[in-house]
Amino acid sequence: MPKVLAKIYVIFFIFALTACAPTTVHLHSYNVPEANTKEIVTALKATGFDVLISEREPPLLAFGSFIIYPQDNGDNDDLVKILNIINEKGYSTGLIAKNRVRNHEYRDGHNIGLYLVKTNGLMSMQEQLAADFAVDITEVEFTSTNCSELYRLTFAKDGNARVNKIPMLWSRNGDTLSISQQDNKQKFTYSNEYKRSGNARELIMQLVPYRNSALEHIEYLNCEYQSITPLIE
Repeated sequence: MPKVLAKIYVIFFIFALTACAPTTVHLHSYNVPEANTKEIVTALKATGFDVLISEREPPLLAFGSFIIYPQDNGDNDDLVKILNIINEKGYSTGLIAKNRVRNHEYRDGHNIGLYLVKTNGLMSMQEQLAADFAVDITEVEFTSTNCSELYRLTFAKDGNARVNKIPMLWSRNGDTLSISQQDNKQKFTYSNEYKRSGNARELIMQLVPYRNSALEHIEYLNCEYQSITPLIE
């Protein structure tokens, strides 16, 4: 066989294998009974899909089930098959995304993300954000927001803290945080919230001091402090 024809044959053979490669469904589930999952896996395989079960939790639990479908517009055969299977098992999708949902991404058309979520008893969106984007106060720096001087407040895991270069001790009980500096002890109310800024989400932590007239002469123990952490989605 001439070399040119041999090369063409090899290229054609590789292309044919690629074209015939089965689509892989990456199945993620949350709060779904194991029996339901097995039934869906069996049905998907019977329809010609490969199935990989992922241990990663879906990124948008509160939105319910969804699909990340990276295939070309108009190429909906696999999508229709998947929708028929999950609909028969009592699941419907609130979202069909093109390539990416937060940090879950598929760009190869031979890979599809199927996210099954049983919504009964799920966390609220705020609780879900807190779980997904857990940031400890020892990992950030707080800065004062209402004092005449700028103070930087940091916490260490061993119970030590610093305001600028002033050493202190700290402890926390729920939403109350205490700072001790020699014989002076101040309490702060701790709170956090998630806000969207443009295309990014931020975690904002705040410390608000208790009113304590005995400590009014120590400015850095009477400041409100804030930390803003950009979150990768």
